[in-house]
Amino acid sequence: MSESSARTVSLEQLVALNDEIAALVRAGVPLELGLREMGALSGGAMGEISTALAGRMHTGVSLSDALKAEEDRIPAVYRTVVEAGLRVGRLSAALEAMSNFARELIELRRQISSALVYPLIVVALAYGLFLVFTVDLIERFRETYETFHFPLHGALRWLAWVSDHMATWWWGPPAVVIGLIVWWWSTGGAHILSFTGTSRPLSWIPGVGRIGRYFQYANFAELLALLIEHQVPLAEGLRLSADATGDRRLKQAAYSMSEAVARGDQAPILANEFPPFLDWVLRQAARGASPVRLLRHAAGFYRRRAVNLTSWFKLTFPMLAAVVIGGGVTALYALALFGPMGTLWKDLVLDH
Repeated sequence: MSESSARTVSLEQLVALNDEIAALVRAGVPLELGLREMGALSGGAMGEISTALAGRMHTGVSLSDALKAEEDRIPAVYRTVVEAGLRVGRLSAALEAMSNFARELIELRRQISSALVYPLIVVALAYGLFLVFTVDLIERFRETYETFHFPLHGALRWLAWVSDHMATWWWGPPAVVIGLIVWWWSTGGAHILSFTGTSRPLSWIPGVGRIGRYFQYANFAELLALLIEHQVPLAEGLRLSADATGDRRLKQAAYSMSEAVARGDQAPILANEFPPFLDWVLRQAARGASPVRLLRHAAGFYRRRAVNLTSWFKLTFPMLAAVVIGGGVTALYALALFGPMGTLWKDLVLDH
C-alpha cells in the first residue's frame, strides 16, 4: 500500500469533499483549480485526496476516473453517484442527496456516542467496585462461613471461585470495552454510507437499520428520477441508482428488474426488497408510464420517514442506553453484593 492510500477518508471528510465539488460545479469553477486549492488548505487524507484528484484532472482525466483511482479511500457508492451525475450533466443535484444522507449519519453517530458516555461511566464504576468487592468482601464472607462451619454454596461459592482466579480474568472486560471503542472509531469511515465493513453492526442497532434503508430508498428514487428525466434508459438507470445505494439486497432486486425491463417484460416479478409504494412506482415505469414525478414524490416520502425516525431515535436512544446498559450493570452489581449477604442471613437463621 502506498503512502497516499494509507489514510482512509472519514465520513466528515467525504462530506467536505462532496460539498466542495458541488459548490465548484454550481459556480462554474474548473474542478482541478478548486480541488488544488482545497488540497493546499487541508491536511491529512483530505489534502492528499484533493491534491491527487486535481493532479489527475489536470492531465485530462475525468472526475469519475480520478475518483476510481482512489478506490481504496473513496467508497464505490460515492463514485457511482458522481458517475450518474456526470452522465446527465447534473452533478451538483446528484451530490446533494448524498450529502444530506451523510450528514444524517454523522449526526446519528454523534448522538449514539453522547448517549453511551453516561452508561460507560456507570459500567466503569461498577466494574471497579466489583473488583474491590471480590477482593475484600468475598474474603470476609468466606471467613464468616469458616467461623460458623458453613459450607460455601450458591452464588457465594461461584463468587469465591471468581475471587480466587481474578488474576486471570480481570483484564478481560476492559479489553472488550477498549476493543468496542476501537471498533466504534473505525465506523467513522466513509464505508458507513452503505453499512459495509466494520460499520455493518451499526445497522443492528434498533432503528438505525430502518433509517439507513429509508434514506437509501429516497436516494434510489431521486437518482432514478434524475436519470430517466435526462433520457437514460430505465434498465440502465435502475442499475446505476441501485449501485449508488450500496445496499446488496436492493441492488439484487434492481438488477433483476433491469433484466426484466431489458427483455420487454411489462409486468416483472419484483423481489420484496422494494417497499410497497416504490414497488408500485417501478411497476408503472415498467409498463411505459413516465415515473419521474412519482419517483420524486416517493423520494420525498421516504426521506420524510427517515427524518422522522431519526428524530424519534435521538429522543429515545439515550434513555434506552441509560436504562439497559447503566441500569443492567447496576442491577448485576447489586445482586452480586446483596445476594451472598442474603444467603448468609438465611444460613444463620436456619442454623439457629
